[in-house]
Amino acid sequence: MNLENRMSLRSVGRALGLVLLGMGLSHCKGDPDVPDAGVDADVPPAQTMVRDAKLLEVDARQTFLLSVKVDGTYAQALPSGEPSRIAGTAERAVVASDGGAVVLWSPQGEGLGRTVWLWRPGTPAAIALTTRAWSVAHDPGMSFVAFKEYDPGSGMNSVRVARTDTCTFEACPLWTALEVPSRNLSFLAGGTTLLASEGTQAWLIDVPSRTLTELGPTAAYPVLAADGARYALFDAANHVQVFDTATRTLQWEQVWRDEATRKDWHVSNAFMTDGGTLILNIKADRTPETDSVACDATGCRDMEGGLCRNWERSPGVVLCLIDRWLTPNDFTRDAEYLDVTGHVLVDTATTSRASVYPAFSADLRNQAWTVRETQGGARVDTLRWNAPEGTRQAPLEGLVDNVLFTFTPDARQVLFSRVLTPAEGKTEHRLSLWDGEAVSDLAVLKDAPFLNPIPPMVRDNPPTLYMTVTRGDGWPTSVIRVPLP
Repeated sequence: MNLENRMSLRSVGRALGLVLLGMGLSHCKGDPDVPDAGVDADVPPAQTMVRDAKLLEVDARQTFLLSVKVDGTYAQALPSGEPSRIAGTAERAVVASDGGAVVLWSPQGEGLGRTVWLWRPGTPAAIALTTRAWSVAHDPGMSFVAFKEYDPGSGMNSVRVARTDTCTFEACPLWTALEVPSRNLSFLAGGTTLLASEGTQAWLIDVPSRTLTELGPTAAYPVLAADGARYALFDAANHVQVFDTATRTLQWEQVWRDEATRKDWHVSNAFMTDGGTLILNIKADRTPETDSVACDATGCRDMEGGLCRNWERSPGVVLCLIDRWLTPNDFTRDAEYLDVTGHVLVDTATTSRASVYPAFSADLRNQAWTVRETQGGARVDTLRWNAPEGTRQAPLEGLVDNVLFTFTPDARQVLFSRVLTPAEGKTEHRLSLWDGEAVSDLAVLKDAPFLNPIPPMVRDNPPTLYMTVTRGDGWPTSVIRVPLP
């Protein structure tokens, strides 16, 4: 099914969660003219790392693996350690830039906050920092963990901070960086700085010095750069102002809205890319119409996007969803992928026919995707690879599924999983590689790739794939490891 789908207004909530629609494990056998090298005999088969579990995290150096079971979160040393329970059930885990600490948090409880843990690799258990967190933030080195806590009794909302070097199994002192009588307090982390806001008020919090600075009014949610070096405020006269965080001096200012054409539009949210471009998601009052604007020191320009965000699957990529309203209750959705300056990498003409999320190399110079078409009543996938030297494509036997489609660490090959139905009719799930010319198979999997909220992870030195698999709907899941050539 194409990624461009027609949806009724009643399905908007579900569509926002899926982002790109209609990708499944359906299968058919095509008629390719691409050579298939078969399973590589030099690559060891898939190894089961932990049973009855789902993948949560593998650190960059591959020293430990985290997985989630029904009764909690488990850690195991790599390459051959046994899983051991370290915390309750976690929804996410983030590893510090040096690999020396991990922050985990639980799913949002009904009417309750999240539990947040700090785990140091090699220790037998994680340290519980709070059970009442409503949002979580941290710096890349994990020197601190911040979270919002709301007290329904007093109506007070607080930004609480734990300095990780002070946390022990016996106690983890918390510091209240800001407290206001409101449910609408929000905050962001950038470097070792926090930017908090409530209504029209905004504050800067320097975590190392514990300094709180009031920034004055802002007409929309303020923005903080990922490194904390710059922040942005909005005034009621349609200006966006970007300041240096250390000195609070104005770096540049632009008018983002033209009163003549967008009189009733407002900024719903905004973010700053790693390239310093400020991207504003804007909305028209009393209509479902949305759009986006990219601003920097040279000015602001309109983008063809209705809802943009930094894309978590590929650092440096911005994903924009574009809703084209056919009637007040019906629209189609496209997707566009941009670089940090707001320029297009993969456009809507590509994504509307793709059956997987596009893959990007680390330098973003290479992009790969699939095109799915119906030929003779059967669905057929064609592999596409866009590189600086040109575009390559190849028809494929079977269908690529939407669980795994990525570049290998050196960007020499595309790694993906596909579904085939041989003549005897039994479905096969294969891990495959495409180098732009031939497709080769790494393994025929005993179990199918599982569509987990945490996607498969590819790590380097040595190149290795970690992935959750399952025998079928309702069956237990396991985490496997596959060496890559």
